[in-house]
Amino acid sequence: MVERLTYIESVDTSPCYNLALEKYLLLHCRDGECILYLWQNQPAVVVGRNQNVRKECRVELLEEEGVCLARRLSGGGAVYQDLGNLNFTFLAGREDYDVERQTQIVLNALKKLGVHAAKSGRNDLLAEGKKFSGHAYYERGDFCCHHGTLMVCVDLDRLSRYLTVSGEKLRLKGIDSVRARVMNLRELVPGLTVGGLKEKMLEAFEEMYGLKAVQREVRELDPKAIAGERKKLGSQNWVFGKN
Repeated sequence: MVERLTYIESVDTSPCYNLALEKYLLLHCRDGECILYLWQNQPAVVVGRNQNVRKECRVELLEEEGVCLARRLSGGGAVYQDLGNLNFTFLAGREDYDVERQTQIVLNALKKLGVHAAKSGRNDLLAEGKKFSGHAYYERGDFCCHHGTLMVCVDLDRLSRYLTVSGEKLRLKGIDSVRARVMNLRELVPGLTVGGLKEKMLEAFEEMYGLKAVQREVRELDPKAIAGERKKLGSQNWVFGKN
């Protein structure tokens, strides 16, 4: 049973740092605790744990334009992120981890903004038939992680230039391009900011569990442990793997 809520925001925009902080929080999650962690990345392509980087994105173009390439600990597809995207993470022990409930928190936050979204399959959220959020999952020991993206005002031109999706995959979804499949929440809520979405996420988080969240500052955590994880996740061996 969830007995305490913890809320934490990262002020760093390095993908490797934020992924390292996420892993640190997972490894230090306490019994009966559920953590909501919100974070943003500078322009980056983040690939799933088991993906071949060169099949998922235009690596040379990323290098030319100074866009970060990172690999996360969860599976799933490659995503483009920038400061117009909000990343969320739920962290909890196995007994308290509930993907359906956690997804409902996101949907409730969106409803507060007037967005009526729906879950599609296991990993996506759609509004008006277009994707604005993708989810992925992983576990470590007795604790589990559910994280995802929320596209507020992402640069869709860069997204379509950097990601390489097979024509077959697009045909199966009945669309002509990656860009035709996705949308920004600001298209539905003009003037929406990432900050405004953060506020609604926190409200929905507290309402779901009927508890007040305690906000923790990153400076309270162990910087050496986070730096160690960051070094691993930023290594060429991790990002490119055997491929």
